[in-house]
Amino acid sequence: MKKLAFFDLDGTLCCGGGLQVEPEMIAAFSELRAKGILPVIATGRSYYEVKELLKQLRVEHFILSNGCYVRLAGKTLLDAKFSQTEIETILQIADQYQVSAGYFNQEGFAITNYSEIVEEHVTYMGIKEVPVEVDFYQNNPVNFMNLYVNAALEKEVKKELSTVADTVRFAPLAIDVLPKNVSKGAAIQIFLNSMAGTQMETYAFGDQNNDLSMFQLVDHGIAMHHGTEELKEQASYIAKTENGVLEGLRHYGLIS
Repeated sequence: MKKLAFFDLDGTLCCGGGLQVEPEMIAAFSELRAKGILPVIATGRSYYEVKELLKQLRVEHFILSNGCYVRLAGKTLLDAKFSQTEIETILQIADQYQVSAGYFNQEGFAITNYSEIVEEHVTYMGIKEVPVEVDFYQNNPVNFMNLYVNAALEKEVKKELSTVADTVRFAPLAIDVLPKNVSKGAAIQIFLNSMAGTQMETYAFGDQNNDLSMFQLVDHGIAMHHGTEELKEQASYIAKTENGVLEGLRHYGLIS
């Protein structure tokens, strides 16, 4: 039986607001590979953000942008994008609620305008430079978007967006706006379909609601100690310590 382990980054593999991992985690990934267990990164981040970390972890299989961009062994399995018409509909909704929007692809990003809530969000995420380019989408592909909204406004905004996009909260002040039917879980299904005929046992490690679709699909979902209540309800194991990834790997005997 082949085993696959899917790892969220922010708040799971990487804590403290940056994309850094401890030496013990690098060693754990080496041990997984030595045991024939395939580690896969599954994150809301895009390639330009994580390429150095992927090299450090020696990972060549990944799900990025919450499922928009999927690569297995150097082959692109999915590169989902919004059409310009869909983007303009999303921008109209953002304008209606007077919230800032962000555009993202695998090479970079831009936002429509810099606001107080954007400033709080980028500080939380550890982002240093924030380009403002309202017409970014007219000259660049857009895999997904962000709307910078608090939880109080989220329900209304999500209802308006539901005809054109799917949404998931990934940070306290931001939601991802994704092409319809795109998620980390759908991306995992693409992985499994590409390996048809191989018996699989699957694990996923996460902390936020954008990891719910993974937990609903894999055999074992490991929620971090600080994870959302919704995610913990779907988990097969909830970490008891702050080092939840290593704890979960050891709990299931994936590393020594």
